Amino acid sequence: MLRTERLVLDLPVEADTELVAHYCADPLFLKYLTTPWPYTVDHARAFLTEYVPVAWRSGDELTWAIRRAGGAPLLGVVGLRRGNEIGFWLGAEHRGEALMAEAVSAVCDWTLGGGIPDAESVLWRANEGNRASAHVARAAGFRRTTPRIATVPGRDGRTLPAWHAERRAEVESTAYASWEPILGGTA
Repeated sequence: MLRTERLVLDLPVEADTELVAHYCADPLFLKYLTTPWPYTVDHARAFLTEYVPVAWRSGDELTWAIRRAGGAPLLGVVGLRRGNEIGFWLGAEHRGEALMAEAVSAVCDWTLGGGIPDAESVLWRANEGNRASAHVARAAGFRRTTPRIATVPGRDGRTLPAWHAERRAEVESTAYASWEPILGGTA
C-alpha cells in the first residue's frame, strides 16, 4: 500500500468490478488504450480476479487501485510493468484535480526508492496525441525522450506512433521544458 497526501494506492479487488467496467467504457479508452472494446463487466471481473493477482505474483505488472484517503471507492488504476514501464487511467469524473500525477509520482518514488531493486528509471509511453497522459507524465517529473523507434502497440496488433518519457529518482532540471514541443508551456 502506498499513501500520499490525498490518496491511498492499494490492491484492486473484485468489489471494484462495476466501477472498472464503468470507467473503461469511456470513449477515450477506445482512442488511446489497449483495453478490450467494448469493455464489459466480464472484462473488469477477469482483470480484477485473474490478471491483477497473477501479474502481482509473477512480477509482470504491479497494479494499484487509486482511492481517496479515507477508503473512498476506486478512482482509477496505475500499473508498473516488468521493465519499469508505467501505465494509468482515471475515471472521467475524477479528472482535473491532479490526482493521477500524485499517484504516478508515488509509484515512481516507491520504484526508484528501493521498491524495485536496482531500478534506475521509470518509463512512460502513450499514443501520440494523448495530451492528458502527457500532462500527467510532465507533472510527475518525466523528461520527454525520443527513442529510435517511437511506437506503442495498438489494440489490433498494429504499432502506432507514440510519445515517450523517462523519470529518474532525481527529477532532471530540464524535464518540464522537454515537453514544450508537444504541450507548449501550459500547465
